[in-house]
Amino acid sequence: MIQKLKNTSLLLAALMLFSFVTNTACDLVNSNLEFALKQTKNAEKSQDINTVKFHTYKAIKIVQKLDKQLKDCGCSTANKEITEGLNLLKDITHSTSLSTAKLMLEDARKSISSGIDKIATYSKKTTSNTDKKISAENAKVYATVDSILIPLEKSMLAMTVEKDNCKEAYATALAIYEKNELKLMDESLTEAKKYYHLRSIEIAKKTMKKLEDCAKAK
Repeated sequence: MIQKLKNTSLLLAALMLFSFVTNTACDLVNSNLEFALKQTKNAEKSQDINTVKFHTYKAIKIVQKLDKQLKDCGCSTANKEITEGLNLLKDITHSTSLSTAKLMLEDARKSISSGIDKIATYSKKTTSNTDKKISAENAKVYATVDSILIPLEKSMLAMTVEKDNCKEAYATALAIYEKNELKLMDESLTEAKKYYHLRSIEIAKKTMKKLEDCAKAK
């Protein structure tokens, strides 16, 4: 009886995080796509073809590794845009013209952005599917990770309330975001570590959003 109650409590705790937990695979794909998009934008800003190709190769390397993650996510409608974006990025590596490369980069950016949007929309829809089951084992993992991240959440919240050094606070949140974004590219991560890095990104992103206006003010 006690064990039943314990398992029920864990499942209830997990369901409170349902919108985040059930779509770890989709969130993981989008985190990696966001990083690829960042490299694509860096390539767009570059002023010579070699630097363009440097950032383009980085984006290609990331997108090429997402086949399994995309399958785990289940958002088949995003495959077309992501494939188009990847093919454009590959074409850019053969270009000798900076202006032509920039035009293709714009199209690649739009395709990847569209893929990200479709996955985000799909992720929101699938969270409403209450037939999905969360095992007691995974619920325990998620609950443990969340308890570990309580100090980070509290410190981030304090920064958004105080706003004394909002530029520094924004930079701190950005550093946390980027550090965990890089960590998520490791394909050998356990479920607990994936969830840890995704939750850290979510916390940092919310903090950055609240501090953005203050941090950018002159």
